Amino acid sequence: MKHKGKPVFPLLAWVLVGLLISTNAIAAEWRWAVAAEAPVADSPISAVAARAPYILIFDEQGALLEAFTNPVADAPRDAGTRLAEVLSEQGVEVLVAGKIGPKLAQALRTREIRGITAQGEASQALEVAQP
Repeated sequence: MKHKGKPVFPLLAWVLVGLLISTNAIAAEWRWAVAAEAPVADSPISAVAARAPYILIFDEQGALLEAFTNPVADAPRDAGTRLAEVLSEQGVEVLVAGKIGPKLAQALRTREIRGITAQGEASQALEVAQP
């Protein structure tokens, strides 16, 4: 299809690409994680991060999206690095825990995930987790 001697399809393709990119940017949700003692939103925040029994993933409004057993809690070594990998794969931008060790803190920074310490209920940590 031509318009005044110039092809229209390339222009339409760029418009569609732009719409897809902007739609994805709008739809992308901010995700944060909490190292927790139980797999429920009102669980206490775990005193430790990489060895916490559970990881809870919340959306930007504080709704619990997912709760799972921490797959690296019993790792013989490199639990912090492995947890940072898991969180990165989940699209997490912030981790909240009672304490974040130096190896985990470095692994989080490498993956551009903020580490924040807090106490209390996991679901209430949104106040400290917000960017």
